[in-house]
Amino acid sequence: MVDEKTKESFPYRSDYYHLIKGKTISRRGRWWTAVLLVQSVDDAEKRIVVIQRWQKRNKADPEAEGKMSSYWAQAKSFNLNSSKPWEILRETVEEWLSTNDWK
Repeated sequence: MVDEKTKESFPYRSDYYHLIKGKTISRRGRWWTAVLLVQSVDDAEKRIVVIQRWQKRNKADPEAEGKMSSYWAQAKSFNLNSSKPWEILRETVEEWLSTNDWK
């Protein structure tokens, strides 16, 4: 799906949510991590923030004998369904950063 603001195409797929916007956090080698804002297909009021990781994988191309094709497969996902988990996460990270526990 394409984020219209950044024109970046994310390999996000879901039957229940569609992509509103996203931002790449990291894209190195065969790994891609992004933060996505998605909206429920059934309820326009229901939005979820998703931290999504994909891994680039290879598979045999059935149309080209002996050749491989690449695709992005979902590796991990972390959903924030409300502001409370985000507040806890934010406070924890800010505390670690302020006390140099991060290093």
